[in-house]
Amino acid sequence: MDVETATESSRSGTAPRFGFIAASAFASAVGVIVAVLVDHLGVAIAGALAGREPALYHNDVLYSSGGSDLALGGGMVLSILTGAFFLTLYPGSKRYDAARLTTLWIVLHCFRQGFTPLATMPFSTDSRIARAFETLDVPAGLDLVIAAAGAVGLLAIALASAPAFLGYAQHRREIATPQDRFLFTVKLALIPGVVGPLLAVPAFLPDAGTGFVQTLPLFGLFTVATVLAALGTRTVRIEDYRQAQVWSWLPLAWFLVLVVLFQLILSRGLYIPPSPADPFVVPL
Repeated sequence: MDVETATESSRSGTAPRFGFIAASAFASAVGVIVAVLVDHLGVAIAGALAGREPALYHNDVLYSSGGSDLALGGGMVLSILTGAFFLTLYPGSKRYDAARLTTLWIVLHCFRQGFTPLATMPFSTDSRIARAFETLDVPAGLDLVIAAAGAVGLLAIALASAPAFLGYAQHRREIATPQDRFLFTVKLALIPGVVGPLLAVPAFLPDAGTGFVQTLPLFGLFTVATVLAALGTRTVRIEDYRQAQVWSWLPLAWFLVLVVLFQLILSRGLYIPPSPADPFVVPL
C-alpha cells in the first residue's frame, strides 16, 4: 500500500508508545551483547583452530600462543554469518512484538559488527581485521575495495531496516507522511539504537584498559541512515487491526541473563575449547 496516499487524517501522538520504545532499547542492548559475543567467539574459535590457545573474556579475546594473525578475522566472518542466519528467521514470524523486534536488533548489530571493521580497515591498521588482512599476499589497493564493500554492506543494512521498523506501526496513519515516518523511526530505531549500547555497558565492565567501553556510544550511529531512509519509504503493509505495541519484559530478561553470563563466567576468562577440569583462566 502507498502510505503517502493514506486517507486517514487523525494521527496518534503517542505511537510508538514509551513502553515499546523502552523495550526496543533493551532489545538493542541484547543485540549489542549478542553481536560482541559472536564476534569474540569467532576470534576464539579461529584461534583455537590455529593452535593459538585463546581465552574468551567479557570484552576481549587473548591468545596465549603465537601463530598466524589470520585467525583474527574469524570474528568478522562469524558475525556476518550469524546476522544472515537470524535474517532468515526474521520473516518467519508474523507477530510484531518485542521478541521479533529483538531478533531484528540482533540481525542489525551482527551485521554492523561484521561490516564496520571492513569499512574502517584502511584507517585502523591495528584492528583485528587489518592484522588478519596483512597476512594475505594480495595486490595493493585491495584493502580499499574491501573497505568500500564493507561500507556498502553497512549502509545497505541500515537502509533496509527502515521498512522493517516502520512495519511495527500499529496503524498506517502513524507513518502516512515523511514527517510521521521520521518521528516513528527516531523513536523506535534511532533512540534505542543510541541508548541500547549504553545500557549494555555493565556487561563489559571492568574495561581493564581495553578501551572497548569507549567505543560503545558509536555502535548506534548507523540508525541515522535508517531514519533518513524512512523518509522515502512509501510502501509498508500495515494491518488495520493490529494489537497495540506495549512494554514487554522479554528483552529486559534476556538482557539481564546476558549481563550475568558476561560478569560471572566470561569476566574470568574461558579457555576455548574449555577444559572440563580447568575451564577458567581465573578459577574460583
